[in-house]
Amino acid sequence: MGQVYLAEDLHNENCKVVIKQTKLEKGVEEQQQMAKIFFREADLLKRLNHRGIVKLTDSFWAQDEPEFMFLVMEYVPGQNLEKILAADGPLPSETVIKIAIQCCDVLEYLHSREVPIIYRDLKPSNLILRPDGLVVFVDFGIARDFEPKGPSTRVVTSGYAPPEQYFGKPEPRGDIYSLGATMHQLLTGVRPRPLTPCSPASILPAVLKDLDTLVRCMTCQELDDRPPSARAVQFELFHQYQLFHPEFEIPDLGLDEEPELPGRAIPAESPSKAGAIKLAGVNGALAVEHRNWHVQKTGKTKSAVGTDKVIAQTLFAKIKQWFNQWRT
Repeated sequence: MGQVYLAEDLHNENCKVVIKQTKLEKGVEEQQQMAKIFFREADLLKRLNHRGIVKLTDSFWAQDEPEFMFLVMEYVPGQNLEKILAADGPLPSETVIKIAIQCCDVLEYLHSREVPIIYRDLKPSNLILRPDGLVVFVDFGIARDFEPKGPSTRVVTSGYAPPEQYFGKPEPRGDIYSLGATMHQLLTGVRPRPLTPCSPASILPAVLKDLDTLVRCMTCQELDDRPPSARAVQFELFHQYQLFHPEFEIPDLGLDEEPELPGRAIPAESPSKAGAIKLAGVNGALAVEHRNWHVQKTGKTKSAVGTDKVIAQTLFAKIKQWFNQWRT
């Protein structure tokens, strides 16, 4: 059993924090499993330092009630994307692209560590959109170090988990599948079907064709049919972002030649009404910041608008020819 509380840190100028409480079950086996999850989450968060990942400030046991364990984390203002979808409906393609770019940056940070970390639970309810537009990953309870030949607990969230995770064999490309399923829901408002490639355009034809193609590729059932890395996905998302902002110059990725991507449209006059977004290289992680963010109702639908600034960092390794495989 677990509860989450909003509290104030009396030793740090009464700043807001979030306390995650875990109560051990009565059975010995259940207690051992829950304690293992608790210590794994605490250990992971202590090792991570990324603006798109919630920060751990403390962890402890209750001395007078030893069945309770607590994680103390920074308070992240805003709402999770599941609640935003419930209140405002599907998000515009451009907004989903910017959210996905941030998610790719966090996944690349996790996957490129000396011992890669697999998040394993990427879904709208675990992503908080702050008022300034930054997306933050929360709840690392089932994240784990990648062990290619080691056993793994079968932990799945129906609709978002890739096939291999059902068999206790998670790997980094599983997070790409989960991101694709999450993008599908953000674009359509419809929860993805379990173990089924997603095609948001089949539900909402207004979704960009290129974006639909990318989501279908990310949610392929076979590992080798998916993009090889979060960087590869982010590279394509930069190109799709350029459709809305032709003046945007894609960062120099240091590639010998630009990979050939399937069905990519030639940038035309921007369909965006929110104004141009300026990109600049900055030390640190990629982030999309929305200033004066608000939700504006237009007819029967709602769309998010604001004056935006995107901060980007040059990334990427050689892109494999997975797009050609998908096209054929």
